[in-house]
Amino acid sequence: MAEIQFLDVRKEYGGTVAVRDLTLTVGEGEFVVLVGPSGCGKTTALRMVAGLEEISGGEIRIGDRVVNDLAPRARDIAMVFQSYALYPHMSVRQNIAFGLRMRKVSKAEQARRVEEIAKILGLTEHLDRRPAQLSGGQRQRVAMGRAIVREPRAFLMDEPLSNLDAKLRVQMRAEIARIQRRLKVTSLYVTHDQVEAMTMADRVAVMRHGILQQTDAPQRVYEAPANLFVASFVGSPPMNLLEARLQRSADGLGCNLGGVEIELGSRPELERYAGRTIGLGIRPEHVREAGDDSGGARLRGEALLVEALGAELLVHVEVAAQPLLVEDVLEGAGDDEAALPTAATAEGATTILARFDPESRVREGDLVELAVDTRRLHFFDLETSGSIRPVGAPVPAGVPG
Repeated sequence: MAEIQFLDVRKEYGGTVAVRDLTLTVGEGEFVVLVGPSGCGKTTALRMVAGLEEISGGEIRIGDRVVNDLAPRARDIAMVFQSYALYPHMSVRQNIAFGLRMRKVSKAEQARRVEEIAKILGLTEHLDRRPAQLSGGQRQRVAMGRAIVREPRAFLMDEPLSNLDAKLRVQMRAEIARIQRRLKVTSLYVTHDQVEAMTMADRVAVMRHGILQQTDAPQRVYEAPANLFVASFVGSPPMNLLEARLQRSADGLGCNLGGVEIELGSRPELERYAGRTIGLGIRPEHVREAGDDSGGARLRGEALLVEALGAELLVHVEVAAQPLLVEDVLEGAGDDEAALPTAATAEGATTILARFDPESRVREGDLVELAVDTRRLHFFDLETSGSIRPVGAPVPAGVPG
């Protein structure tokens, strides 16, 4: 195993900067996921580690070696691509052993390693089959086996699940995470799917426009996003993001949301924003159907859409509030229309998402009352797009600048 380090790494194509001053460490045995929308530089970063792209500046280390000028095969890493890249005329056994044969490993050692990896990956019964006789998930495991069997110092994966159907992706997410934790191989994984990133990684590194936005444990990125882009990109369903004007109140600070005055109490970090408009974020799980014993602020609105998801209802409610439609939020939503803040039919209204109990009787067109957990609100500076953190709170890891 070996640590992977990016030290102020830069990549330019002509006058276009694809990766800008990337500094990131993947510790020995750690599973780090690079995530972000298409074109954010994550795959370019991975290919620079593999030696498939030359770097324009900075330094890449694998273990104690600077590998900037080393050929790919001299870096002692293994890579799994989107396509399985298996040899169709070879058996599973031959595909897995191919790299070992090229390195002149003895036949006895080849057989031992292949049998060991096949057992870990659940491929023992398929060793004599050819790729065409396997399912997509089995072929992906063969591709992983071919990489793992070499016992590389680091393991690189470039969207390996993108060609699988939704059900198989869920299964393979768990498989890859299980295998990595068992083998403790240093792993750098690239995906545009934030659900993959959140469920598999030891740490998530969120990228945008070639710049690292935030690096931290998945739950920490979810609970304390560094800026509006991360807040809108991470989370499914996405965070509700609205405009809110702060004003002073008898108990400290407050804001108007959905035509209701919400008391925020004493919040020293927000004092300098009094009289200004800020971004306000609310995760859907912190907006519930109000009951007699519900705490928090109350909002009222019309249920426009009720999605029954089995364990819960996802309710789209029109409230009197201004959606946050800045570039950071729109880009964070990407191609996911459900993640876009949508202005509703009435001017000055928007749709927010709320999680209801599956036994709720709410129907489309009903007027509903929502309970908002004001302790779990997120606040953002609209000039910088950065999160407004409580006084004394640590700066989120990996925040640029």
